[in-house]
Amino acid sequence: MNKGLKRAGLGLVGTAVAGAAYVFLSPKPTSRLVKTSFSGGNEVAMKGFDEVVQKTSVRKDIDYHSSYENGTFDLIRYEGDKQVPTIFWVHGGSFVGGDKADVFKYATSIASNGYNVVSINYALAPDVTYPVPLQQIEEAYAYIVENNDRFRLDLDRVFFAGDSNGAQLVAQFVGIQLNDGYAPSAEVKQVVPKQSILGTILMSGPYDLKRTMLESSKAVNRFLFKRIGWAYFGTYNWENLPVVTEASPLVNIPATFVPTFITDGNTGSFEAQAKEFATILAGRTDVTSVFYDEGELGHAYHFEMDKPAASSTYRRLITFLRDTTTSVNP
Repeated sequence: MNKGLKRAGLGLVGTAVAGAAYVFLSPKPTSRLVKTSFSGGNEVAMKGFDEVVQKTSVRKDIDYHSSYENGTFDLIRYEGDKQVPTIFWVHGGSFVGGDKADVFKYATSIASNGYNVVSINYALAPDVTYPVPLQQIEEAYAYIVENNDRFRLDLDRVFFAGDSNGAQLVAQFVGIQLNDGYAPSAEVKQVVPKQSILGTILMSGPYDLKRTMLESSKAVNRFLFKRIGWAYFGTYNWENLPVVTEASPLVNIPATFVPTFITDGNTGSFEAQAKEFATILAGRTDVTSVFYDEGELGHAYHFEMDKPAASSTYRRLITFLRDTTTSVNP
């Protein structure tokens, strides 16, 4: 389990007596604890980040006119002398927490290599439920298309990236864009031209929330994931809803996909699901898998850029981006 969820679990134990009834009648208490535990993220800037910043410019909190709350994005632009690909990033936070600010340093570091990054915020559960965050990715993309005379982004070469539950959202969103009728209940349109999607970046994602809950070895983890699913899917007994199957790329396997970079930590995260998804995708497209057997690397380890594994993963990610861009633009 990642550090945030672990802290949330300890918080639940400490307040169990006072709030027991409410905790069992609503997902809101658990959602608030999890949201608090994710506040600020776990980013550590890479060495030389001051030089990285000099290669980029930032416009924060651009309103993409969503029908829901939290409808803003940050645009982190590469300040070079050429047109560069665009990366749409979707943050994590177990669907109930997190913020685009939590990935700002990492996204800025990527942008400094010659990419424009659109880092998207979206409404959080339980204030909204599935499929609203997916629909907001569509809204953000469509808003940029409509206003690209202002943003001047290259939308003919795009990547979609996400961390934690953001990786699940990206996998499902890209599956919808590439495969007709892939997830009809999500009511997300195919707004991104298929040929423009160069690849995906999937980091520490839970690709099957039902399995995540059922296979958790600790009761407190199952308790937490039960309520996270309750918050996101809108009902206590969410596990067997058709939309839960629809939202899992491990069950609802996309027939067509794009080159993918996928990674996860080996301790307290979703490594088994990531490895399985990597194997599935390898039968459809090129996959760069980054997993580690040695050491203890937790959920979202890749953001801790003062650690050797995170630095290694970052270098491999930049290589993936360059190679994938070059392969379609020789």
